[in-house]
Amino acid sequence: MQAVLIKIGIPAVLPIQLSLADFCKMDAIQIWLNSSRDYLAGISLYASYGTNNFLKKLFQSGPDAYNKKKLVEELQKLAGKVTQMPNFVEESIKPPPTTSLEEHAKYLSLLRKRDDIVRQIDRNMGLLDISNNKQVLHETAKQILRLHQTKTEIWAQIDFFDEHGCFELPAEKKEISRDKEIQLLYQAISKANKRLKNPDSPSRIKTEQLRNKHLKRLSELKEQL
Repeated sequence: MQAVLIKIGIPAVLPIQLSLADFCKMDAIQIWLNSSRDYLAGISLYASYGTNNFLKKLFQSGPDAYNKKKLVEELQKLAGKVTQMPNFVEESIKPPPTTSLEEHAKYLSLLRKRDDIVRQIDRNMGLLDISNNKQVLHETAKQILRLHQTKTEIWAQIDFFDEHGCFELPAEKKEISRDKEIQLLYQAISKANKRLKNPDSPSRIKTEQLRNKHLKRLSELKEQL
């Protein structure tokens, strides 16, 4: 057995507190950390050796910037090399100097929001590890998912800006013909009238206001005919 261990590169004498399985785990993670850090290989390692089921699902959601950094951090912890999470603002790509002051301010604001959300996610992740209350765990998990969705949306804006030097313009509304708009207004008014016939209809005041708005618009369009 000793000869086999030496042949495959494992010391014949391991520390008493370190089992062969632990050594193999640390060796595999260390090899990954010293390589190009392929994301799929990394989540495979964490799936094998990590203990946090939420993180396993989070990493499976895709290799966005936060997930990649968090994966490295968690694998470093497993390998016994805990490092502090980097400062995202300092490492982020600076906006091109040709951008307007308004866009520059928006870019910096997004960076601050992103970092704040990352900190909130980390705090909630810590709460998942220490709490045994099912209600607290359930609400915390939902909060983490909401924060993760917001983080993804913010990252998308930042990535677009870094690539193009500007923010993506909202999609222009497609204009519809006057006849089509009149048809849609008739349909909306009809649906509103049906709801108002029901005495138990919720949001009755809002429905009446919306119907009146549609009636006014319909009258304006008819005058143009």
